Amino acid sequence: MEFMVSVPQTARDSVFQPLQVEGAVERIVRRLGEAIGSGVLRPGERLPPELELAEMLDVAPMTLRQALAILRDAGYVETRRGRGAGSFVAADIAGPLGQGGRVPSERELVDLVDWRRAVSGEAAFLAAERADADALDALSAAAAATERAALGGFADYRLADSGFHLAVAEAAGSPRLVAAEASLQAELGEILAALPGTWSTDALRSSTSGHTPILASVLQGRPEAARAATLEHIEATRDWIVGLHLGRLSA
Repeated sequence: MEFMVSVPQTARDSVFQPLQVEGAVERIVRRLGEAIGSGVLRPGERLPPELELAEMLDVAPMTLRQALAILRDAGYVETRRGRGAGSFVAADIAGPLGQGGRVPSERELVDLVDWRRAVSGEAAFLAAERADADALDALSAAAAATERAALGGFADYRLADSGFHLAVAEAAGSPRLVAAEASLQAELGEILAALPGTWSTDALRSSTSGHTPILASVLQGRPEAARAATLEHIEATRDWIVGLHLGRLSA
């Protein structure tokens, strides 16, 4: 069951910005992989035609084809021939997103949490200061989507959860924060999918409850409260990761 979540246009635009030439294949794989993992590019979504996409990324068509081949092998992208030909985000992305993940070391987890506090905490602060009516409506819709997605299992929830945090960053009005949040959410999703999880409905609802004070603080225009609620939510997610990691070690 798929829940449609609105993705900020700024996040989508950042996917198709020109790349540096050096290591272009790897950079394409990383950028598109992060966009898929964070939900910026949705399951079943058609990618721009190869020549157009190569021009958007400022790379040679052959370079793009090499990157798409890697993404196909990983199960992230499908290429169709004949009528409706083109490259698409895999319709059933839940499998690939749940495979090949890596549980971070303690030092890596501390670094990730620090990064998330800086990015997501500041995004929430600025969202409460700056968000206009349209951004607030989008954020409220994203929060409601996470609640519905909690009934659909981990894969649905992970995309909706990512969409909520991207909506906060979008409401902050900073394209750089949106791009940073998208990258962060892709890494976080990979970690969570790699952990043993009986991601029950109760567990997902518990995680969703952390969005409520963030949303309320942003809607009320309370920047410090929005940041504090976000930091508390981040710490709770860290505790989930640590707890599930210990469960894996003792299994």
